Amino acid sequence: MSGYDLKKEEEVKEFVENLGIEYRFGCYKEKKPEVCHLLGDYLEAIKKDFEKAATVFKSNCLDYNYGKSCLKYGNYKLIGKGSNKSDPAEALKYFEKGCENNDPTSCLHAGLLLTAISPDESVIRDVPKGYNYLKKACDNRENMACHYLSGMYLTGVPKNPKEYNPHKPEKNKNIDFLIKPDLKQAFSFALKGCELGHIYACANIGIIGGSGFDEPGLFENPVERVVSTPFGNPSDVLLEGVIKGVPCVILARHGRKHQFQPSDVNYRANIWALKEVGCTHVLATTATGSLHEDYQPGSLVVVDDFIDRTWGRKCTFYDRTEGGPKGVCHLPMSPAFCEVARNALSTAARARNYPCHHKGTIVTIQGPRFSSRAESLMHRQWGGHLVNMTTVPEVVLAKEAGLSYAAVALVTDYDCWRDNEKSVCVSDVLEAFAKNVKKAADVIVDAIQILAASTDHPYLTAHKELVTSAIMLKE
Repeated sequence: MSGYDLKKEEEVKEFVENLGIEYRFGCYKEKKPEVCHLLGDYLEAIKKDFEKAATVFKSNCLDYNYGKSCLKYGNYKLIGKGSNKSDPAEALKYFEKGCENNDPTSCLHAGLLLTAISPDESVIRDVPKGYNYLKKACDNRENMACHYLSGMYLTGVPKNPKEYNPHKPEKNKNIDFLIKPDLKQAFSFALKGCELGHIYACANIGIIGGSGFDEPGLFENPVERVVSTPFGNPSDVLLEGVIKGVPCVILARHGRKHQFQPSDVNYRANIWALKEVGCTHVLATTATGSLHEDYQPGSLVVVDDFIDRTWGRKCTFYDRTEGGPKGVCHLPMSPAFCEVARNALSTAARARNYPCHHKGTIVTIQGPRFSSRAESLMHRQWGGHLVNMTTVPEVVLAKEAGLSYAAVALVTDYDCWRDNEKSVCVSDVLEAFAKNVKKAADVIVDAIQILAASTDHPYLTAHKELVTSAIMLKE
């Protein structure tokens, strides 16, 4: 096949025709199954003769037990390509045969057909059988199968899908499951899917804040999980589920009833719990006062630095707590926030065209009271743009845990530094927050998609290595 000038149209046509002749000879005369499969691809892609391609794929599957051809013909039957109509039951037969002949993608397709809830009654749902196909596919490095199995264990597979209500998890506790929710198994399959290159399996993103994520249908299949840590209990149960295909965990920083004041939040337990359930990233929302005229109420800020004005809060895991890490951690805090996660938040805000500052230094005060006027003026002189009560030690602990952490602040007021500005009060803060919280939620949700779609993860390893290098430990 050498000697062709593929820049010349006539020689390209001759090359293509000779290629078809070569494939036909290798298939029909030499009876090579891999060449028969190439002939089917040739008829499909070059000749656009789907009926003949289907015949070749079917014959190669049945006569030579060539798994990839079984998969191809199964796909043809599934979508009705090369014939008059779709036939899922017939497609399933060929996916099963392909799986028997060790084609992992055939196993995946067979598993998906058998476990899916479909109006087509020609395929009888058989979850145990479908699970075995998916498990075989995952064991043979089919990353989509691993991801799908992770989702099955994350939510559980109900015996009667009509009884399952994704928006009321408490009502699902008494229904019969073919596969019961098992978060350890879910994480195990997600980790394997990630290692094999499935982008959505890699992301398990924690969200701290909670407000704005209660829209029905946004957080799919939420499951409550109670987690205890060496540092005590987190502020509330963790809610695990899926946001637009990405596994996520939501934790209400102050508890779902807002029962914890800022200085009483168990920040260490919150961050430890998120890490323990497999989170690699944490995106946080926070209500803030503005210390700068340009940072107007209703706008968003992707925070990039902080000034700590708190006292008495536990700000490290490395304090000899039983069950916690050992040593002393002298952690660098510049940059304070993960730049990759910050960029995802900024990109999301720009795409939405929301008013947003992409840098800002936040002064975290002890609370629960608001600042005095003298303190507010001092914070401005120090270079602060915002003031809140919760970023520290949350950001410090997240970095110490090796997580990718970023926060989007929602400006609710001007604090009390401006002349003739009335003192900030709870009712005004809550009113401004309620009006604009959807902006912060939208940005978080979009940033989740950006982070999940990334296949470049060295920064996660860098976060962990930074912590390791900061630990002093004498045996």
